[in-house]
Amino acid sequence: MERKQVRCAQGILEAQVCGGVAVFRGVPYAAAPVGALRWREPQPPLPWGGVRPADTFSAMPAQCAGGPDSPMGRLYQSEDCLYLNIYAPAEADRPLPVLVWFYGGSYQNGSASDPAFDGTNFARLGVITVTVNYRVGIMGFFCHPDMRAESPYGTGGNFGLLDQLASLRWVQENIAAFGGDAGRVTIAGQSAGSASVGNIMAVPMGQGLIHGAICQSGDVFQPERDITFDEAAPDGVKTAEALGCRSLDELRRLPVSALVKERANAMTEVTGRFCTPVIDGVVIPSAQGDRLLQNHCAQIPVMLGTNLDEGSRTAAVPYIARVSARLGIPTDLYPMDEGADAYANQLARDYWYARHLAWARLRVEKYHLPTYQYVFSRRLDRAGAYHGMEILYAFDTLETAAHLAPLYTPQDRALQQTVSAYWANFIRSGNPNGEGLPAWPSKNEAPAEHMNLDVVCGMQDDVLRPADRVVGPAVYRWMKARAEG
Repeated sequence: MERKQVRCAQGILEAQVCGGVAVFRGVPYAAAPVGALRWREPQPPLPWGGVRPADTFSAMPAQCAGGPDSPMGRLYQSEDCLYLNIYAPAEADRPLPVLVWFYGGSYQNGSASDPAFDGTNFARLGVITVTVNYRVGIMGFFCHPDMRAESPYGTGGNFGLLDQLASLRWVQENIAAFGGDAGRVTIAGQSAGSASVGNIMAVPMGQGLIHGAICQSGDVFQPERDITFDEAAPDGVKTAEALGCRSLDELRRLPVSALVKERANAMTEVTGRFCTPVIDGVVIPSAQGDRLLQNHCAQIPVMLGTNLDEGSRTAAVPYIARVSARLGIPTDLYPMDEGADAYANQLARDYWYARHLAWARLRVEKYHLPTYQYVFSRRLDRAGAYHGMEILYAFDTLETAAHLAPLYTPQDRALQQTVSAYWANFIRSGNPNGEGLPAWPSKNEAPAEHMNLDVVCGMQDDVLRPADRVVGPAVYRWMKARAEG
């Protein structure tokens, strides 16, 4: 098999070449966050001598697997997880644009080696693709008061976000060696990966590292997520006490198996809460959603969207009551009686879509920033165009979803080519349009329309359902007020 060697800042990497694409797997972008480096900011990767084989994916980040029968539970996990993978054409006659992908998973799960994120197709389209592991759950976003004294920022938490930023700095320093253009780096992600993209756009440490963003079904506009370090740190103390530890150093001496269990991490078991990014005043200075809405962020082209059938909630009545009160919408629009679970799912779907729509409109109306909005609408079965389905079409990895394989048609193959071409064009130029594709005007040009991605792609009115005539304007008013401070 053909091989390719590349020299990066830490040493020489050697990868396999297949079908004209070199795939560098398991490339360290930071030191292993183990021992004394557990719950520390990512440190620079160590250099190596000789040639380092880059043939094997690294371990996925330590995370709750959902039980022994879960496919995730059978994959190798480790704290030593700060690695990335690079998919690049084996030969290129000019510097190529770069996609850096951050997985979703509610900040609790995920892996850069997920077959759905295989970047081979993008590489064949002339886009170098980087998929990044970052710490999740209790290993990535745990907060404890002891962190203040040892952090160079005088705060704590947000280690998973700092991992993402470290990977982008590594890309800036090294991607030219792989044929990439460090001046054309687009970040993208889905769900929590999309929220991560919003975080990176909004934080001062992200400035200058990125030149475009793709936000797929995830955002930072939910006030429930605006938790401060001071609010989160007491949960860290309760968790330590439950584990018989009096300090952060004692927690560091515990095996990872004491912190990350099959179904819940130690903090969730003790407090019922999840570890997520926090407003610490430094890494995340203030509410990320407000920073984006007030344009205290990277002013770059953005492509954003949701899927037609997003949305699920378990606490039906409380969710409906909370969101309806926040938006000032009629209480009978999503009834809180028999069947409330179904209505909560509908509200989640409509509210989710409306947040992305409002952000797109405000970016254009207030700041005249290039913005492209889509809704992915392809339905294959009763689940419809569910959360995450568009990933398979964007990456051209339909074959990785075996349960859907019998349902795919030639129309799906054609849609896959269209979606991946739109994504590649946007990564290349900040504009998804290209030869042979249905025209996709920006929100600047068509303020009341978005691209509908289905077996027939084309522009569509922003009102998808009758409820959108109520929820959409209510969310817009709420977010506009935040934009105006």
